[in-house]
Amino acid sequence: MNWNQALALEMVAPRMSCSLIIVGETKEGTPFCYEDQFTLQKLDEEQMVASLEFHTMNPLEKLHHVCFIEFSFRERGILYYAFVDLLQLENKRNIIYLKLSAPQELSMFQNRRFQRLHLSSRTPLTCRIIGIRKSSTHQGIAFTGHIQDISAGGLSFITNTRIFYPLYLELSFVLPDHPHKFVVHGEIIRVAHFSSDSYRIAVEFRNMPESLTHQIDEYCSRSTV
Repeated sequence: MNWNQALALEMVAPRMSCSLIIVGETKEGTPFCYEDQFTLQKLDEEQMVASLEFHTMNPLEKLHHVCFIEFSFRERGILYYAFVDLLQLENKRNIIYLKLSAPQELSMFQNRRFQRLHLSSRTPLTCRIIGIRKSSTHQGIAFTGHIQDISAGGLSFITNTRIFYPLYLELSFVLPDHPHKFVVHGEIIRVAHFSSDSYRIAVEFRNMPESLTHQIDEYCSRSTV
């Protein structure tokens, strides 16, 4: 949907709630991920201003560099979303104001079953945050984890890095007793606490070549026999 059309239909308007997912880096060079409900203060064809009130610590205090921001809202059960650019960030007492570029277009969001294999041996993987909802935007900072289980449709892994749905990841790993390294893309569909300082992340593969799907499915089927 065109942004100006959404404005004309008053699907986006001042005082409405919207979701912002902000992904960037801290001064230490580690991934920064934050998601919250913001309030639209004003908007037009070119830009918008969203605000967030906080009561203790500024949640964006550790943000040093922005990699990308996704703006989204729901209307009659349909999710509308788009990437936007940060034009200005301002703090006034306990309120954050983000001036954002208006998107030209808003995307809308309205399977196969595979054999799943639990990996008994510790299988490390390297991850990069490269975008959101199947869309790649940049090559992000790497972090690590280890795979718990895998199928040709996706995998779950444990990590100490706090990330969330629906970030888009590049995953690279070598499966036990398999000769080749896999490099695949996937979307986070679920995050759960695993321990006090770690998370269990479920990822569905996206844009997977059929040859890789077949290789992983064959590996899982063979290993469970």
